[in-house]
Amino acid sequence: MASPNVPPASSAERLAEQLQRIITKRIEEDSLVLPMLPLVATKCLEVLKNPNFSLKDLAAVIEKDPIVTVQLLRFVNSAAIGTREPIKKVQDAVARLGVNQLKTFLVEAATRRLFESKDTRILNTNKRIWEHSLVVASVAADIAALANSGDAETAYLAGLLHDVGKPVVAAMLLEAERSIRLSRPDAVWISPADFLTVVQKIHRPLGIKLAQKWEVPEPVIRAIRDCDDYDSSERSSAANAVRLANAIVKEQGIYEGEVNKDDVEAMVMIGQSVLGVDIGACRQLVGSVRAAVKAYL
Repeated sequence: MASPNVPPASSAERLAEQLQRIITKRIEEDSLVLPMLPLVATKCLEVLKNPNFSLKDLAAVIEKDPIVTVQLLRFVNSAAIGTREPIKKVQDAVARLGVNQLKTFLVEAATRRLFESKDTRILNTNKRIWEHSLVVASVAADIAALANSGDAETAYLAGLLHDVGKPVVAAMLLEAERSIRLSRPDAVWISPADFLTVVQKIHRPLGIKLAQKWEVPEPVIRAIRDCDDYDSSERSSAANAVRLANAIVKEQGIYEGEVNKDDVEAMVMIGQSVLGVDIGACRQLVGSVRAAVKAYL
């Protein structure tokens, strides 16, 4: 006899479908309340719009946010960026990165906050999604360089943001559960598997909406939108680099959720044909990138 606390599969599936319809409708109606870009990032990007901006002024804005300050110094002193002499001042860190890389860092810092959660049910899941996103971003940038696309920065940002809708959907689902539990403590709720299914199905359009709200460059938004499939007409596109990076990273087991092995292998083979890169070299990149990401995290 089934436990009364375990909902029938059909009930869980119906609830998952209902939640999916509600969130999808809100996306279509543009009625979702999406996370704002953090104030420090907004102010920094405003300063950077002035071609005669002062490094001192920019550093002063960053230093008002101690979390971003620590992340910036940690990032600039990481194995990928750092020099022999560690950088200890924000102004020196800003000068070391340059405008384009600083913009990328600010978006990354803002994105990282979306994956933080006080709810233990999704904290570990979000950590694994964030690790996956960081590895995909770095591998996509390397693939773009190997394919001579000359657009590694766009590929990095698109890889970083390709799953950004997932923590947003997860937070919405948890809020919906809390609301239901307040009025009906014994109400049926979806299983962890159904939870992930809903997140997987609707995260991409939500991620695109968020990137648009944050005024991410249009090429990055286009790459996020198009990275679900390869575009043979534009072989060296950032979207193709992200698609292949995502497949290779999944292949290496850095992913949260179920993976269809046959589909992933097909995506890797097609990506190799479209981009003309050495898949062996790309697979080797994943190991070194993952080590750097774990050190950074």
